[in-house]
Amino acid sequence: MPHPIVVTVICDGNRPDFVSDATTPTMAALRRAGTWFADHRGIFPSATRASSASIATGSHPVSHGLRGNSIGLPIPGGHAFHDVGLPEFYETYKRQYGRLLTRPALAERVAAVGGAVLASNVSPGAAYFHDAGGHGHLFHRELCYGPGRVPTGEVVRASKDAAGDIVMTDRFIRALDEMRPAAATLWLCEPDTSMHAAPLGGDVHLAALRHADNQVARVAEAVDRLRDAGHDVLFLIGSDHGHEAVTEVIPVERRLHEAGFKRELDGPEIVVAPQGSAAFIHFGGAALDRIDEAAAWLGEQRWVGAVFRGDDLPALGQIPGDDVIAIDLAKTEGANVNGVPGLTAMAVRFSEAEDDVRRDCGMHGGRGERETNPTLIAVGHGFEMGRTVSERSSITDIAPTALAHLGLGWDGLDGRPLQPSLRVA
Repeated sequence: MPHPIVVTVICDGNRPDFVSDATTPTMAALRRAGTWFADHRGIFPSATRASSASIATGSHPVSHGLRGNSIGLPIPGGHAFHDVGLPEFYETYKRQYGRLLTRPALAERVAAVGGAVLASNVSPGAAYFHDAGGHGHLFHRELCYGPGRVPTGEVVRASKDAAGDIVMTDRFIRALDEMRPAAATLWLCEPDTSMHAAPLGGDVHLAALRHADNQVARVAEAVDRLRDAGHDVLFLIGSDHGHEAVTEVIPVERRLHEAGFKRELDGPEIVVAPQGSAAFIHFGGAALDRIDEAAAWLGEQRWVGAVFRGDDLPALGQIPGDDVIAIDLAKTEGANVNGVPGLTAMAVRFSEAEDDVRRDCGMHGGRGERETNPTLIAVGHGFEMGRTVSERSSITDIAPTALAHLGLGWDGLDGRPLQPSLRVA
């Protein structure tokens, strides 16, 4: 029986100014066919793994509990560094806190009214925390499961590149045609993967944009089939964050050691969790007494754009703490080697050998104007053709928009529906 459906495609890292008839003709046509959100914004950090949780829950990290792309977890004497993207982190996080996210994801909210599908070609962590409770169907190269997070035994051989995106799009379209779930999300790794690996605006980047656009075109055809079958489909095409070009790479943890704040380079008393062009710095043990001095020192460094203490973080949508400092790396006016505007420094923990590799390539995670500006197009019931919305929207608005289309409530979310009839100032 026909029913409302929300289909979302996330082209990881895509910037609004990269959407044009020349670079992404399908997305440009969909922009004209629907509503374009010109001042769409990500979270802090503007990084995929926490953003995936925010898109799914309609909430900022302070509400759903996952801080960023990497985090420090408490251990005796300080913290241990963890990469949220690794498949094993899901269980590590669950053991540490006895829970996963503190807000329900869209998959949980629609479980009784048609269910959810996620086909994801990004990191396992980003995929797992999009449906942390395992209420829907997941298709990922690391694990495929059904409701209850029960493994299906299926293997999706999708490499984290353009070829893998094609494989994942194939699987997603088959799930749409066969299952017709209430909420279905395809998360492509491109153009983000290529933007990190090559200078923004170069041939590799432009090819990745064309590739992502081709996958959007294929999903658009599947959406048309669903509509022809009588389903009321809201089609959302967007990204989780933007990108800026790297000017220099800063080994933040090494610099704190060299300045005398961290006694042993590999010790747990100060641990930096890089977020690309931002970082969280965790203090523990004896280093807690040095946090004020370290914050002042960081504020004097030319490669730091802003310093945020623990109590400042909720205003950024982040989790507070008296043992953490957040830094946004310095942003620079100008453009990269290919004339793409938006420049930022990048944070790593220790390496001093990445400048030549990263310079002019894409990066995100901080609060720069372009890295915090993802794309969003809405095509379907309630969204006017050819309209541009200039008021600010957020990736936390995606889940409530989906729920509103499905006729479900959105109480308890940080975001709000984007349908004009439901938008409240």
